[in-house]
Amino acid sequence: MQVVLSIDPSDTRTLQRQLFDQIRELILNDKLRSGDSVPASRALSEQLGVSRNTVILAYEQLLSEGYIESRPNVGTFVSSDLPERVMATTSRAGQSEQQANDNYGDTHPLSCGVGAQMVISPNRGRLDFDFWVGRTDASTFPANEWRRILDAKVRYGGARLAEYQDPQGLPELRQAIADHIGPARGVSAKPEHIIVVNGSQDGLSLISRVFAGYARTFVHEDPCYQGARYLFQSCGFPMQPVPVDNDGIDVDRLPKTRRSLLYVTPSHQYPLGVTLSLERRLKLLEWAARTDSFIIEDDYDGDFRYEGAPLTALRGLDRGGRVLYLGTFSKSLAAGLRLGFIVAPPVLARSVSEWKSLASNGTPWLEQAAMTEFMNSGGFIRHLRRIRAIYKTRRDLVAVSLRQSFGDAEIKGLRGGMHLSLRVPRRFGRAREIEKEAMRAGVGIYTPGKGGAFISPDHPRAADTLLFGYAALPEKNIRTAMAKLAGIAAARERVLVDG
Repeated sequence: MQVVLSIDPSDTRTLQRQLFDQIRELILNDKLRSGDSVPASRALSEQLGVSRNTVILAYEQLLSEGYIESRPNVGTFVSSDLPERVMATTSRAGQSEQQANDNYGDTHPLSCGVGAQMVISPNRGRLDFDFWVGRTDASTFPANEWRRILDAKVRYGGARLAEYQDPQGLPELRQAIADHIGPARGVSAKPEHIIVVNGSQDGLSLISRVFAGYARTFVHEDPCYQGARYLFQSCGFPMQPVPVDNDGIDVDRLPKTRRSLLYVTPSHQYPLGVTLSLERRLKLLEWAARTDSFIIEDDYDGDFRYEGAPLTALRGLDRGGRVLYLGTFSKSLAAGLRLGFIVAPPVLARSVSEWKSLASNGTPWLEQAAMTEFMNSGGFIRHLRRIRAIYKTRRDLVAVSLRQSFGDAEIKGLRGGMHLSLRVPRRFGRAREIEKEAMRAGVGIYTPGKGGAFISPDHPRAADTLLFGYAALPEKNIRTAMAKLAGIAAARERVLVDG
């Protein structure tokens, strides 16, 4: 089958990306439908005058994201089980003008050009059991205590709602944050070096502005959080992914050029869950000093540790002022509050604060004031102790069930956080096929590229890894979901081993 595709030599995207985007657009616009065959890689490479490897890499990315599927000895076809997010955009007929505009953003010349990160499960409300990574349990939110604090703040401090506040954040909250992360994360910080932001993504956006005229390359873990990769890519930073192994990012493969900006999640790597070893943490700091580079340490779920003493945060080891520590209350309290913070090196604190002022003139006073009271009263620590125990129980249920179903499979991320990763043994087949079968059974488990992460198509974990976000699911639901998954795993093992 021939399809209308073209290569534009003046396009700044790679040839692989051009092919991926064009084929994806044909699927989104219903010009290639479920079950349609796609050209053989050799035929398409000859048609376009590009290397076959370029076509193969584009196909691997389409395969990893679920747009196409390979049938051994038959061919490659548009997936018969497209993700809901794709199906929702395959036809614009009957949509409202706003919906059409939203979908048009992928190709509009004013689009950011790389898409938005997936922070909301594409299967929300559709599956009985959804292990989407990053979700918290809404029932654990301390609603009564929070309501009481808000009422008191509005009643006795409401006049401050009519006034502009310090764009850097309430001094009292910055002090409370400093008091918390000192003993909890080993980060010694002064309030004047802390900037309160509207969640981690706002923090990353501010950092991108600070470094826009300085950093020559954005270096990131592979795989990594989509929101970081897409944001800095949309801002024009050259991208350089560096593979992650069982000890974290491979520091020996960091660029030797000067003035890079490195994004890492050392405490609980997103999404694989591994912890960056102390040896590599020290090597990262040496690299930053040697190359005049800076490091963003995203400690998105660092408040959750279940086994062993946590390693000191990278920022806590930094003596050269090279680490920007990014924290958030989205996982420890509630994502809807949109509260986070940056601990900037002294030399950068003023610049980050100035950009915060220009970008949004600060974070809402009421939420900041309530969070300050919640932390200073001891409510935050009590809340953390309670939900740590709840999440640990759920983690244990998932881990035990996976070991029973997948035997000696490699499970990472057990020491902390809110999710873990499973490396599927070969005898069970491809992780993507298990993901599909689980979806049909009403269970949402995700391969990295589908679970809110960026991962290179040729990364070995793209094809054999499944992610389980367990924090939001009650124990009863976990048991039921794991029983369904156990049945799927047993059936696949019988067929693949015996057949």
